[in-house]
Amino acid sequence: MGQPRSLIRLLLGIVTDPAAFAATNFDFVVVGAYTTAPKDFADALQGGGTAGLAVAARLAEKSTWSIGVIEVGQYRPNDPLIDVPKNFGSTLGNANYDWVYLTTPQANANNRVIPQNRGRVLGGSSAINFEIFNRPAAIEYSAWSVLNLGFGQGWTWNGLLPYFKKAETYTPPLPEDQFPDPTPTRRRRDEEVAGTDIPTDFLASAIDALNATALDVNALLAAAGVADTLNAGNSTAVTKRSFLNARDDAVHGSSGPVKASHNTWYSDVASPYIHAVQNLGISINNSPDSGDNVGIYNSPRAVDSTSQTRSYAASAYYAPNASKSNFIVLTGAQATKIQFSSTKNRDGTYTATGVSYTYGGTVYTVKAAKEIILSGGVFNTPQLLELSGVGDSGLLSSFGIQTLINLPGVGENLVDHAMTPCSFIIKDGYHTWDELRLNSTFAAAAAAQYASSKTGILTSTISVLSFVPLQSFLSTSKFINILASLTGELLSGASSFSLLQWAQYVLQLGWLYNTDVPQVEFVFVPGFQPTPNSLTPAANTSYITITPVLQHAFSRGSVHITTTDPLVKPAVNPNYLASSFDRSVLVESVKFVRKIASTAPFSNLIKTFNDPPTSVTSDDDIANYVRNSLQSLKHPVGTAAMAPRQLNGVVDTSLLVYGTKNLRVVDASVFPMHVSAHSQSTTYAIAEKAADVIKSIWN
Repeated sequence: MGQPRSLIRLLLGIVTDPAAFAATNFDFVVVGAYTTAPKDFADALQGGGTAGLAVAARLAEKSTWSIGVIEVGQYRPNDPLIDVPKNFGSTLGNANYDWVYLTTPQANANNRVIPQNRGRVLGGSSAINFEIFNRPAAIEYSAWSVLNLGFGQGWTWNGLLPYFKKAETYTPPLPEDQFPDPTPTRRRRDEEVAGTDIPTDFLASAIDALNATALDVNALLAAAGVADTLNAGNSTAVTKRSFLNARDDAVHGSSGPVKASHNTWYSDVASPYIHAVQNLGISINNSPDSGDNVGIYNSPRAVDSTSQTRSYAASAYYAPNASKSNFIVLTGAQATKIQFSSTKNRDGTYTATGVSYTYGGTVYTVKAAKEIILSGGVFNTPQLLELSGVGDSGLLSSFGIQTLINLPGVGENLVDHAMTPCSFIIKDGYHTWDELRLNSTFAAAAAAQYASSKTGILTSTISVLSFVPLQSFLSTSKFINILASLTGELLSGASSFSLLQWAQYVLQLGWLYNTDVPQVEFVFVPGFQPTPNSLTPAANTSYITITPVLQHAFSRGSVHITTTDPLVKPAVNPNYLASSFDRSVLVESVKFVRKIASTAPFSNLIKTFNDPPTSVTSDDDIANYVRNSLQSLKHPVGTAAMAPRQLNGVVDTSLLVYGTKNLRVVDASVFPMHVSAHSQSTTYAIAEKAADVIKSIWN
């Protein structure tokens, strides 16, 4: 399609003429992570997200298609706060980079409002995240497929692996960097837990609840990797999957836009920690990217191994394509509404015709000849859908919005990775990231080293991760007690569940018995991180932080509009710790962190417990610490779930919004269930797959 001559590029394909952009004949319009902006757009420069730029760049590969991207953000190339690997986290809370959403008061976290950091620059949250680039257990994607009645076969591990590979250029670790001084051992044997079958009363209730759907509980259990327990008289059998892949083999990509690599600098506290974790029965995993992610491992990070700079959506997908005449990005614009055809098509669907946006107080509308793609993210995608008349009719009518498509699932199914950091003061003489804070001479030398050779401590990121099932650190009796409380709670609350929740909970219960599916991540940070009683570091003090992160919460939350004003942020309510399971697992995880700190050789370098302090010993005290310390790992998903419409799904397996002919969602909001990994690499894979789906339809 053509474009008017007045549409002049100001910088690498970026334009700021809203009228000329609206007059352009685009085939596809991508609405990026346009996070709600203040009304003074001179200060509102927020950026497009991880998925939006990826799908736009891939569509722009077809030179006869014209791609328009609506963004509120500015491109920040060569910004050390973004680019230098060790500077991760330094932009959080900085209004130039981060929108700092806040949750509603969380009833089970002492009514605290909890920050939800979202990127305010081109590239969205991929520009401000912690750069971790890992993958979950392969079987978790089987749940995505079965929830979609088998029509989602392309969303299994085998269906997504080509897109993980397509997105990345992977540099494997050097042999000595598998871990500093590792002592690899065989993976622990998967063990059955006697007497812990999934309660038949819960499964019977699930069968009744799902009776009107095409979902079968036995199929859900099979997708979770466990046997049918309805008629089994013995303990649940675990299905072990073998993935015989090495870190540098065919599971990785070699020519993708996102550069993935490993640290080459490690703190000298890492090796004692790794050995202590091994001494507690958790083994080294040297092939976690292959779909078998249980164990302690050296995680890839989104860092270019040559330049030692962050690799994110703007540098990976935008910059290499910015000079293309068919790839136009409008910055400083706030999307406000999706425009639809006035009448339905013969099949009962609506056609999305354009996107309205405001710029400097004036409203414009840009048209799309083929499709509109929402990549607004987990918070803004449901907001824009609701403002456009797509969502729960009862909610929309309460705001005077005409319902075009009644989709009660819009904004529901919010799930996040909740975490509770624990810190320890260490003895003198160890090299951690705190040395940059404590020793100005060392910090200056490190900066000079990075500037001259791109080596040293400033190239390092978080890399030591452990993903484990509950059986790795809970006794059988504790495991049984937690499950008993959980299933009782599920049965008592069953009347409030959506059909999607029923299906999810069957799968999640199955995952609890499958020791190939991690339930908790332990993140090791060689340095200070804020905790409730230690918001700032003490002078002349070095720390270690170990953070347990819940992977498969049973709590469900929501994101919904509170007004028809598109410039007002929606209400974000993750409903943290609403489930007794979530609370109990985090309490037990904090206790296990303390056990690690008391295990040699790691215990030899611990000076004292810092937060929670040594005085916190009882389960009740630890539970209160969890409520006070709970934070988000910044991985919200699920608010426009890919699931059948009758299950409260919002998009189908081609990511098309139900009731529309040509409106797709391509971002983490389509996750039907969460996964045991940081969400970045999966989001890129979704974008890559979506681009191929769209190309196959319109070619």
